[in-house]
Amino acid sequence: MLKDSNIQTAKAKEVLKSQREALIQRHGAKSIGVGYKTENGKVTDKVALIFYVEKKNKKELLTEGIAPIPEKIEGIPTDVVAIPGGFKARLR
Repeated sequence: MLKDSNIQTAKAKEVLKSQREALIQRHGAKSIGVGYKTENGKVTDKVALIFYVEKKNKKELLTEGIAPIPEKIEGIPTDVVAIPGGFKARLR
C-alpha cells in the first residue's frame, strides 16, 4: 500500500507541477496542493489534488468562464476545500 501511495503522490506532484497555473485559472482556485482526500468528514488514504477555494459553489452558480473541478485529473482524485476569506498571513 505504501508503494502505491508513493507512486500516486509522485504522479500527483508531476501533474501539479506541469498544470498548476492552468488549473488555478480554469477552476478559479486560490491554490492547489497534494494531500489526502476527505470523504464524509474523514481523511482517507487516497492521494488527491486538493483545490483550495474561497467558497464551494454548485456547477450552475459558477462564475462565467470558471469550469467545475472534475472528480479526477489524469487519474488523480480531486478534493475541494473552502477557505472563507482566503489565505491570510499570520503575525507572530
